[in-house]
Amino acid sequence: MAGRDRAGNVSEVQDPAAGPGNTEPVDDPYRPGGSAASPAVSTRTIVLGILLVVVLAVGLVLLLGKLAGYEEVLAALERANPQWLLACLVLEVTALTGYVMSIRGVIAYDGGPLLRPVSSVRLWLATVGGTRIVSPAGAGGMAVMFWLLRRAGLGSRASAARVLGFNILVFAVFGGWAFVTAVLIALSLGQSAPLGITLPWIIGVPIIGIAAFWVSQGRRGVRLSTDTGRGWLRKALAGAVTGLMFARSVLGPPHPDGRAFGGAIVYWAADVACLWAALQAVGADVSLHGVGLAYATAYVAMLLPLPTGGYGAIDAAATFALTVLGVPLAEAVVGVVVWRVFNFWLPTLPGLVELARSQGLGRRLANENGAPEDPATGAGAR
Repeated sequence: MAGRDRAGNVSEVQDPAAGPGNTEPVDDPYRPGGSAASPAVSTRTIVLGILLVVVLAVGLVLLLGKLAGYEEVLAALERANPQWLLACLVLEVTALTGYVMSIRGVIAYDGGPLLRPVSSVRLWLATVGGTRIVSPAGAGGMAVMFWLLRRAGLGSRASAARVLGFNILVFAVFGGWAFVTAVLIALSLGQSAPLGITLPWIIGVPIIGIAAFWVSQGRRGVRLSTDTGRGWLRKALAGAVTGLMFARSVLGPPHPDGRAFGGAIVYWAADVACLWAALQAVGADVSLHGVGLAYATAYVAMLLPLPTGGYGAIDAAATFALTVLGVPLAEAVVGVVVWRVFNFWLPTLPGLVELARSQGLGRRLANENGAPEDPATGAGAR
């Protein structure tokens, strides 16, 4: 019978029902061998992806500009303060630094490899490229991160635990932020908004949190995380519970990881502040927690099965949410476009380039971490 530790690693344990000395063979996540499909994509796919994003960007700006009125949009652009644009750049670089710090902490947690800073940045960029190709819930980026962790020497189960655990940790911080901002706005502290926007966060986040805690608790969590059974649903549940258990171990006693948790906080806080600064650049009158609620509402669009990293859906949702909070449409349009220049476009091109170079990055990670070569792929897996 397979047992699982807090890092998502699987070990062979005796099955009491099978009698003394009888154990079930399990897939050791650190054994040499095994392979995962390479996430590398062709240059043609990347070029087509860039062209699609550009077309969507131009079309979205033209559509929103028409709705807001081109004259009003141009007037908002003329009022833009360049100093706030510099603030946007600084804040977004801070956000991305926090994200990389969180990734590095999660990977190194509980005996995982401590990636070098440059390799951590390159891994993050490759995941950005993967997300731009396959965006729903960051699926493309998760697949790329899994493959690169395998090349760094982690077994399949340990890699999956870190990929899922990292995303759960990051979005747990995101949910907490959304809950707090929704409560502040519901109490009319500096901003007002319809209950239709605030109540889903106030009710939904605690329910999801309690459910996540329950399914990943103690023996129940171990059983659900190892009971893959037959069918994709049971396997998906096992993977999700594995990620939850890993995220809980990163956040809680006895060995919480400050890099992983602190990096996630820095990422979300600085990215929200970047959107707020972009709106300040055009003179929009909106509070920071009001922007936080609009930001959270917009990011739900990432769950939609749209290409190119959800470009367009997030932008439109953020613009709509800001207008609900009282920001004029023209200012909301310009502010969101400015924010997305830093939030989306700044890492997109280097991310796609790094995705195309992912084979070389995989070899670098294997060499840096002393992973034995996998004959099937020419990279490490232990």
